[in-house]
Amino acid sequence: MLASRRPRIIPLALVALASSASVAAAQNQIEALGGTYEERVQRIEEREGKLLVRTSSRALPLDTVKSIRFGAAGRVKPGQAKLILLDGATLRGTLEAGNEDVIGFKSAALGSLEISIEQIRGVIPQSASLEEERALEERLAAKSNADMVVLEKGGELRGSVISIDGAKVKIDTDTDGGSGLGVLSYDLIKVKLISIVPLDEPKPLSGLLVAVRLIDGSSLRGKPVSLDDEAMVVEHPIGAEGKLTISRPRLESLSVQNGRFAYLSDLSPAQVEQRFPPEFTFEPEVWGFKKDANVAGGPLRLDGRTFAKGLGVHSYSKLTYRLDGEYRRFNALVGLDDGVKYLGEPGFGGVVFRVLVDGKPVQELAEGLRIRKGEDPKPISVDLSGKKTLTLIADFDPVSLHVLGRANWADAHLIKK
Repeated sequence: MLASRRPRIIPLALVALASSASVAAAQNQIEALGGTYEERVQRIEEREGKLLVRTSSRALPLDTVKSIRFGAAGRVKPGQAKLILLDGATLRGTLEAGNEDVIGFKSAALGSLEISIEQIRGVIPQSASLEEERALEERLAAKSNADMVVLEKGGELRGSVISIDGAKVKIDTDTDGGSGLGVLSYDLIKVKLISIVPLDEPKPLSGLLVAVRLIDGSSLRGKPVSLDDEAMVVEHPIGAEGKLTISRPRLESLSVQNGRFAYLSDLSPAQVEQRFPPEFTFEPEVWGFKKDANVAGGPLRLDGRTFAKGLGVHSYSKLTYRLDGEYRRFNALVGLDDGVKYLGEPGFGGVVFRVLVDGKPVQELAEGLRIRKGEDPKPISVDLSGKKTLTLIADFDPVSLHVLGRANWADAHLIKK
């Protein structure tokens, strides 16, 4: 827990660097209810209380847009450190000078920032594998009444984090729930994770929201304000007066979170069943379903393509979602994650995909869809009109059983009525 003596502060004025150069007239990919368009987004603007996406030939209500891919600038190498904010945003970059109130952070996509410590849930100071990052972030989800510093060589210290700068973290371990070793300071190079227990839960955002992915791997969610040739503005607590300006060349993609499209990875299943065959032990923390990642914690990849949204599961997996008649269609691309292509014995690895609506198999997948290692992924589209529940099953392969049954429900989303 943050020490009670830490003053509450308003996030400092933060504005990402906007490009002064003109932006080339590159095409963007817009996925919307009416189809997919290869057109340049000229701007996002408000008209009569509604946000519109404008191109040279059309104006689309933003709530009918699923995603916009920019991608003109290409990826840049992220910094070594990763910040996890209270609202789930993840920022990649480099830790700089800080004090008891703020952390200095430099991002290739957002420039130099000063972020209130009260906005931060965790810090991973050094580059780590995706699997290790996932394990460290799971530690952040565990309930605790004290901050924590996890050391590279093992061991952890509990107490109240006093400050984090570009070189060291200082923690007072003599607070309630602490380790009782006094005030200690550690070089960040010797630290795997810094966990900060929030004083208060973040206030939920209201209105239409977008998830923005940046070219350095950073991602955040906020309320869109505008977009033009220079920059995008979103409401976000780390921004100046609550608004963050992101240079347009730094945008990789955005997806609309609560418009006419609803991603299953943004919802919680009403029922979950996961298991291996009876003679094998299933470890939920290792092989349990993952949101927006494959089951091993890496990116969702099918046939060389990476998906920002979707579900990664291991056979056997059964996830049931409540619909309550609010949706008209379910779409996804399914297959074995690319990570299994070169694993295991030849001929092993497969999953049978099944979809149930209101507990009954859909007609087009009555026998299930069997996809084996090395086979192309397949699209699935199911009518949900008037239905109450949707169940996604990744079943055992008849030959391989659970072996390499690492399945992806990529881009799994619902379309509202």
